[in-house]
Amino acid sequence: MWFQNAQKATLLRVAFFLSFCFILTSCADDKPEYALITNQLSSNVSVIDLSTQTVIKTIPVGEHPAGISVSPYHDMAFVTNPDGQTISVLDLKSLTELRQIKVGPGPVGVTSSKDGKRVYVADWYENNIRIINPDSGELIDTIAVGKSPAGLVSDAKNQRLYVANRDDNSVSFINLNTDEVTHTIDVGKSPFGLAISPDGSRVYSVNVESSDVTAIDTKTAKVINTIPVGEWPYCAVVSKDNKKLYVINQDEATISVVDTTSFNITNTIEIEDTPEGIDISADGSQLYAVNWGNNTVSVIDTKTEKVINSIETGKGPRSFGEFITTVE
Repeated sequence: MWFQNAQKATLLRVAFFLSFCFILTSCADDKPEYALITNQLSSNVSVIDLSTQTVIKTIPVGEHPAGISVSPYHDMAFVTNPDGQTISVLDLKSLTELRQIKVGPGPVGVTSSKDGKRVYVADWYENNIRIINPDSGELIDTIAVGKSPAGLVSDAKNQRLYVANRDDNSVSFINLNTDEVTHTIDVGKSPFGLAISPDGSRVYSVNVESSDVTAIDTKTAKVINTIPVGEWPYCAVVSKDNKKLYVINQDEATISVVDTTSFNITNTIEIEDTPEGIDISADGSQLYAVNWGNNTVSVIDTKTEKVINSIETGKGPRSFGEFITTVE
């Protein structure tokens, strides 16, 4: 009897130990995924935990933030503060602002290199891209582009940067090995946001005043198609499987769902007032649309293409750029 009890106790201890190890392993692999919402009228960033769909922290940043970019594998984010003429560097482990870096007079769009050692800032007034070292604040280089550059997307694999030049109705291609413009492509009227396909083969220019999207082949640097969408489109994002393009339309408070093979609109999703930013979760199951007019973020199920939640943020949310990230 004693032997059986002792054996039972030993097995229970082993079971507990294994269970405890499993819990620790599960916790170690559980990486938080955040949506970072720049609130222009309250000068802060709302951090949404995608697992709970709640705001878990509000980070004060510079004056009237607009653009945002997360740095892959570097646990950092970069925010443009147009009225303060700075960018804020955020630590995503501690969810704090590390520093502000003085830049040019009109920072709008922003993106970064894969390793986070270079930050690219579009200066609306000086018609250039500033390359900044986020640790030292040093200006590495300045690249002249078209008039009123806004949206930026980068392709780490092919070492390219794409820039939407709003008042030139064009998109610039920049070689990041030489920091030189290699092509300038004519698009629709007033391009603002850009989206890139997961394989880097296409860039989509969202043209505000012509209410359409220009699809560009990045290998040939040629326009493939022009897609009419809703009124006053602003930004877009491509699905993880590269089959759909989601375009937000400010004046209609909708998302146009575009088939990337046929270029036809397959659905129109009603969201909330004046959407300005859009991004997609890492697994591709949910879209997050940022609504300036309602101070909310709409959550859309990509399978059903229906709104499943609305999350309150700060005042005047924009999140112009890539704002969803998984913290390593």
